[in-house]
Amino acid sequence: MADFFQIDPETLAYWYLRLNGFLTITNFVVHPEWAGRQRTDVDVLAARFPHRRELFDMEDDCAVVSSMTRILIYLSEVKTGACNLNGPWTERGKQNMQRVLRAVGAFPLEATDEIADALYEQGFYEDQAVRISLMCVGSQKNPEKRKQFPDVPQITWNHILGFVFKRFNTYRDQKRDHPQWPKKAQGLFKLAVKCGNESEFVRRIVVATETTTAKTADEKARSKKLLTKKSQESLF
Repeated sequence: MADFFQIDPETLAYWYLRLNGFLTITNFVVHPEWAGRQRTDVDVLAARFPHRRELFDMEDDCAVVSSMTRILIYLSEVKTGACNLNGPWTERGKQNMQRVLRAVGAFPLEATDEIADALYEQGFYEDQAVRISLMCVGSQKNPEKRKQFPDVPQITWNHILGFVFKRFNTYRDQKRDHPQWPKKAQGLFKLAVKCGNESEFVRRIVVATETTTAKTADEKARSKKLLTKKSQESLF
């Protein structure tokens, strides 16, 4: 039986964006103006410059590279389940969008409210220099969010894994030397090169947090123990 490779969803989203030329930060925390709990966090904050070119024949994914003339910024919401956006990104009254915009610093302070309104209303804002957008990552696309925000990218895990497989196999010689990469990224590369085809690679990846997997394992163990106990009791 083939071994499965588990990877945290935010880590996989991070590497997908990084392989597409984005500078990335995971768990970008939005703190309050005064003492108190954090307001929210951006699962993956990503920025890409318009003249990015890693290798002359390397093409990045058009699903996220929507402009070659502007700086691209994504505020990414990552889910193990279907693509979705949490309340902090859709509830204007909390003004978390303004806080994120000020913390990122890509726009003048006096434009903050205008840009936040556009993000709340349509999920993106762009001027001649920068396009900033929300982005959803998850197991499947969300039709309701598509109706609400038709221009917000919804990227599925299968799409990401397909891209990763092609990128690592097409450029395996160029990407092979990577001792600085963390173990998860090295393992992802090794598996992509080892698998005979894309479908096998996708099948062997488990996108889940460690806590989710541990909880599932505990539940299975408890169920097995309960069944064993009932089986033993039935013998008497």
